[in-house]
Amino acid sequence: MSSNGRSKAPTSQDVARLAGVSQSTVSYVLTGSRPISAATRERVEEAIAKLGYHPNSGARTLRSRRSGVIGLMVPEAESDDGVLMVFIGAIAREARRHGYDILLVTAQEGAAGIRRVVRTGVCEALILMELGRYDERVAPVLESGLPFVTIGKPEEFPQGSVVDLDFEMLGRMVVDRALEEECDRLLLFGDPGRKRARNDVSRFLAGIEDAAEEARLEVVLDGGALAEVPDRALRLTLPNQRTALFGMNGVRQVLFAMAATGALVDETRLLVALSGEDLADISPLLAAVPQLDPRRVEISELAVAELVRLLRTDGAAPRITLVEPRWLEG
Repeated sequence: MSSNGRSKAPTSQDVARLAGVSQSTVSYVLTGSRPISAATRERVEEAIAKLGYHPNSGARTLRSRRSGVIGLMVPEAESDDGVLMVFIGAIAREARRHGYDILLVTAQEGAAGIRRVVRTGVCEALILMELGRYDERVAPVLESGLPFVTIGKPEEFPQGSVVDLDFEMLGRMVVDRALEEECDRLLLFGDPGRKRARNDVSRFLAGIEDAAEEARLEVVLDGGALAEVPDRALRLTLPNQRTALFGMNGVRQVLFAMAATGALVDETRLLVALSGEDLADISPLLAAVPQLDPRRVEISELAVAELVRLLRTDGAAPRITLVEPRWLEG
C-alpha cells in the first residue's frame, strides 16, 4: 500500500513475475511486436486479468501506432455452403487494397476474445460479423475505443458503423413474390424460429410477418431436416393450392432435394432461393428458380471502406448502411 493509503497499481514487472516471464515478453504480448507462443501468451493474459493491469502511457503509445491490421471476428462456418469464405475473401482483398492485413478471431471466444485481441494492441480497428440482437461483444469493443464496423445490426445502435443487408426488405420481397406467384402459404425452412435471437433472422422475420399479416398469407416456420422440406411442403398443400419455400440458409440442400424428387417442376411448390451465385451455372434446371442476391461481396467491401473512413477521416461519425437485396432473374 502506498503512503497515501491507496493500493499501488500493478506494473508490467508484477505481471511478468506472476506469469513467470520477462518484462520484455509482457511487452511483446501487449504490442504484438514479436511472435509469442500460445502457452506463454495465455499465461501473460491470465496474469494481466488477475492483477487488473493496465499498460502505462508508454505501452499505450506503442499500441496507438498504426499497425496496419484489422481484427475480423467471424462466426462458425455453416456446413451447407461457402458463405463465410465469400465474406472473408472479399474483406481480405478490400483490406489489402487499402493497405491493411486481416487478423481472424472466432466468434466462439465472445467478449473474452475481443478483450484478448485488444490487450495485444495488434489491431487498430475491428469488424464484427453475425451479431446477436443483444451482443456481449459490443461492450468490450466500446471499452477499447477502437473504430469498428459491424456486419449485422444489433437491436440498439452500438456507436459503431453498421453495414448489412436490409433483411426487413428481404422479408417483404419474399412475401411479395409469393403473392405474385399466387401462393397460399410461405414455408420458411432452416429453423428461423429458433434463430430469432440473431439480428438478421429477427429483422427478416419482422419483414415477413408484417407483410404476410397485411396480405393474409399463411407463414410456416419449419425446423425439420432440410432434405425432407419438399415432402413437408407437399403435405401442407391442399388441392388447387401452392406453397412457396424460402430459407436464409440450407438453400443447396433443399435445391438438391427438390431436384431429386422432381419438385422443381411441380407447380404446387415454388422455391425462392437466396444465393449469391448463378444457379443456372450449376444446372439448367435451376434457371427458372426465382433468385435473390444477398450482395455479400458488396457488403464486405462497403464494411472495409466504412472502417477506412472511420480510421482516416478526422471527426468521422458512425453511420448505418443497409444494402437492398435484388432479384437476379428477369
